[in-house]
Parts: sequence; C-alpha cells; structure tokens
Amino acid sequence: MKKVSFYTLGCKVNAYDTESMRRLFEDGGYTVVDFGEKADIVVVNTCTVTSVADKKSRAAIRRAARTGKVIAAGCIPQKDPKAALGIAGVSAAVGTQRARIVEVAQRLLSGEDGIDATRPLSGCGYEESYAGPPSDRTRGIIKIQEGCGNYCSYCIIPYVRGLPRSREYESVLREARAMRDGGVKEIVLTGIHIASYRDKGRSISELITDLDKLNVRIRIGSIEPGVLGEEFVAAAARAKNLCPHFHVSLQSGSDSVLSRMNRKYTPEEYSGFLVLLRRYFENPAVTTDVIAGFPGETDAEHEETKAFVESCAFSRIHVFPFSARKGTKAYGMEPKVPKSVIRERTAELLIIGDALERRYVEGLVGKTADVLFEDESEAFPGCLEGYSERYVRVAAKAEKNELKKVKIIKAAGRTAYGELGG
Repeated sequence: MKKVSFYTLGCKVNAYDTESMRRLFEDGGYTVVDFGEKADIVVVNTCTVTSVADKKSRAAIRRAARTGKVIAAGCIPQKDPKAALGIAGVSAAVGTQRARIVEVAQRLLSGEDGIDATRPLSGCGYEESYAGPPSDRTRGIIKIQEGCGNYCSYCIIPYVRGLPRSREYESVLREARAMRDGGVKEIVLTGIHIASYRDKGRSISELITDLDKLNVRIRIGSIEPGVLGEEFVAAAARAKNLCPHFHVSLQSGSDSVLSRMNRKYTPEEYSGFLVLLRRYFENPAVTTDVIAGFPGETDAEHEETKAFVESCAFSRIHVFPFSARKGTKAYGMEPKVPKSVIRERTAELLIIGDALERRYVEGLVGKTADVLFEDESEAFPGCLEGYSERYVRVAAKAEKNELKKVKIIKAAGRTAYGELGG
C-alpha cells in the first residue's frame, strides 16, 4: 500500500488544511505514516508569513526529501511556484488550493517530476474541504473562512491566500456534528479573517449561536478589532459553550505606526473593543500579536506600544520581530529599523508579555476552571495538563481527553495547578 507523511508549519489554518489533505490521501488508498518514516509521498505544508517561517519550511523540505518524493504545499509555492520547485528535493508544488493533491501524487509516482499544480486565486471560491475528528479526539479545528482583503502593509497573506470567501454554513455545522459525535471535546473555529465570515447573509454571530446547540466547547481564532462590534460580543456572551478567550490582533500600540501598517483602527478604538469584551465577559482572556521594529518605528513609538500593551492587561502576547516580505508595501518602506534595535525591542516586549501572563495566571488562584486535559505535565510530574476555557495551561491528576472542573490552587509561572472537583 502507498504511504504518505505530512509536516505542517505555521498557523491553525495550515493545521486544518493538512488534516483535510490527510483525509484525501486516506480516501485515495494511502496509509499515513509519521514524518521521518519512509514514504512514497511527503507533503510539507509551508508557511511564508516571516523569513523565519521560510527558513523552517526549507529545512523541513530538506528532511522530507530523505524519505520520499516531496510535494511542497501552502503559502511558499503559492507565492512563487518556480522558486518552490527550485528548492532541492521538491518534486511538485501545490499552493493554497489543494483539492487535487492526490492526483498530483499519482503523477509523481507515475514518473513525472517538477509539477507546478498551483492555481490562480483571482476569482476563486471557497475550496470545500473536510478534516473531521482528529486522531487524538481531544480538540478539533474547523476552518470556516479563507483569505483576507485588508492588505496590511506588512502582510503577504492576501497574496498567497486570496480575498475573503466563506465556507457554506451547513458544511460547517455538519463537520462540527461529526467532530462532536467522534468524541471531540473542543472545536476551534479558524480562518484567515473569520470576522468576515458570511454565507447567504448569515454571519459568524449566527454560526456561534447554532454551534452552541451542539453542547461542545467552542473556541474562536483570531479576530480583528473594529470589525466585530456589540452585536457579535452580545451573541458570543449568550453562547454558554463559548470559551471566554479572544485573540484580538493589535500589532502596535502607536497610532502613527498603525497608520503606516494600514491597520483599520486607532489604539483608542482598540481599547474600546476590549472594554466591550470585559463588559460582557467576566475576566476574559485576551491574547494578541505585536510586531517590533516596523519600518520607521521611533523610540517614542516603541515606548507608546509598551505602555499601551501594559494598559490592555493582556493574558498573553506573541511578539514578532518585523520581517520584510517582498511584494508587500512595507518591503520598500524606509527608514528600516536596525536588526540590533529590533532584537532589543522584541526582548523588551517579551518581558512585558511574560509579566502580564504570570499576573493573569496568578489572578486565577482560588477560582474554578474547566480544563481539557491533553498532555503529560513537565511542570507537575504525575499530572496531565490542558487548556482551560481561558487558554491557561492547568495541571491536575486527570485522564487524557477529559474535560473537568478544576479548583486552581497555585500558579507556577505560566502554568496553574489545581485539584479536580472545583
């Protein structure tokens, strides 16, 4: 029997896309083996959001080429299929539309090589896909939307994912029901710009309302400030199974930097959205992304970002040193911030983020959390760890794939420890 293995880089959207490709190969008669084992076909689902992601993708391709014929899929070949095919070990390039990937694999096994199977994104609709319950049956990802039309000046995503298009409403519900019936305890809704979800007039607010009826925990992916207003927040608050965790992309706390980034809000407007969330939800976890060292960022603008991040009381921040992406507006922006300064600013923001996260976790001591246990705990041997509804790692003596109430007893850095029963 033919064998296939996978390696995934990047975001939750890529993780979902890999699972959907896995299903296609299984339906095509392939056996899925672990990455690193000998296989007929190895699919590397690439990421190009930063230069670091590029390097990791190329390294994964080099490893993959030792074990089988490599199909480079995802954002790198979509951006530049010729360059992707020029990477040593790549036999075929498939972009961010992957429905025909098994056919491409068959062509490779029939002796073809150097196949460019990327497709233009202009005018394309949503490519229907299905991942279904994951093998560990703990947490399932459902992709509801693809593409983005914001054209932030630093971002390559609109060029490699296309403009926004949404999955059929009933298709989302069918996959959600299949996941619930397959034993999944938490469903994560993902997409490139899920706030723009709309199918036949129905929005993400209505989708959350209907998913809530399935009685499985729901978590939503990254949302954009300024797009989702009180209608969404009110609908989300009525959903009893929705996690009070919101990843609200920030990128900078400086009004002038946000303007150069072509972000569609000011720091004041961003603060207003957080006030809205905290009005409807008790102590919600708010996580975010921040870019350090955007072109032209002055010391004063960096200090504005630091102060704003502190004021927002995030539960976690992800800090990214600016990475110039050819083809974006920011690529040619001047003046560039020296790499040494970018490193310093990144380190300063990471310190703030670590302190904010520890403060948030400490604030949960004495409270009860609903925890979905997934992995062995390194911090607390003999315990399992999992994410609470507020996206905090919590350890306790539990069984894998259990969703249990836990009384949090103490905080240990970014991880909390508790006892079952709450």
